[in-house]
Amino acid sequence: MVALEYILLIVFSYMIGNISWARTISKIKHSDITKSGSGNPGSMNMLRTYGAKAGFLTLILDTVKGIVPSLCGMILFEKTGLNADIGLYVAGLSVIVGHMWPVVYKFKGGKGVACALGVFIVANPLCLAIAFLIGFLYIWFFDYGSVASLFIIAFMTIVQGTIYGKYYANDKSTLLVINILLFAIFFVIWFAHRSNIVRLLLGKENKANLQKSFKSKLSSKKKEEVKIEYKEEKSELKSEFRKLKAEYRKSVREKKKELRSQYKSINKQLKKSNADLMANELKNEKVKYVQTSFDLEHALPTHENEQANKQPDTINKATSKSKNCF
Repeated sequence: MVALEYILLIVFSYMIGNISWARTISKIKHSDITKSGSGNPGSMNMLRTYGAKAGFLTLILDTVKGIVPSLCGMILFEKTGLNADIGLYVAGLSVIVGHMWPVVYKFKGGKGVACALGVFIVANPLCLAIAFLIGFLYIWFFDYGSVASLFIIAFMTIVQGTIYGKYYANDKSTLLVINILLFAIFFVIWFAHRSNIVRLLLGKENKANLQKSFKSKLSSKKKEEVKIEYKEEKSELKSEFRKLKAEYRKSVREKKKELRSQYKSINKQLKKSNADLMANELKNEKVKYVQTSFDLEHALPTHENEQANKQPDTINKATSKSKNCF
């Protein structure tokens, strides 16, 4: 029954290692990390390809992936009366192997550094923090992630081996098993970095571009801040423009109203002046008509008198002719 529990622990740890957070995050970004950069589904390639945020997220998740099985191994071995440190490294080695050679991805995985960090966090968090700080500073100033990774693994292997050598000085068999497991972790990780070691010797190793990633992140953050400020200023200008537009329309309406009233008054005055003008013209026409009528009245009797004067002359001539006849 105990042997079955150990086998289940190894299988469980190995399958946990098969979870590839780099692939998952790159799929969320609609890409494939195995076809980008160095092709390695690890935090360093994620850093180079997608930036600091994606790189550190992958590092944290892969580290947690190493912590969980290691804790489970310690608890299981301690409950069954075996050495907890051996349980830690059995589970740790299994999860690292599962990360490096995952069966679900046709045995094409990462290089196991982040998972090893999770194992060493459980084993000795203080020493790991020191090693990680040194490795981070090396990457920051010299920009070679592979060197920092190899240094951290070598440093933790030596430190833990020294500590266990003193702690298990009287238990040689336990010390031997722990050292074998420690060396196995060291060996598989360095073996996975063999191509990086060759490129380092040839001077062709890929750089981590950590400073560049942070600078680009800061510049993008500044750009976002500028965009936000621009949007705020734009909204303020729009609101001011709307106010000015409303005031302009109001003033135009008032001006139109004023002009309309002026037009009405002028039109009224024009109508009144036209009426007065027409009245004057009618008056003048009336005066002319009266004058013409008066002239006609005075001209008609003169004509009648002339006719009357002509009639007696005609009568006298007729009378004289009649007298001659008699």
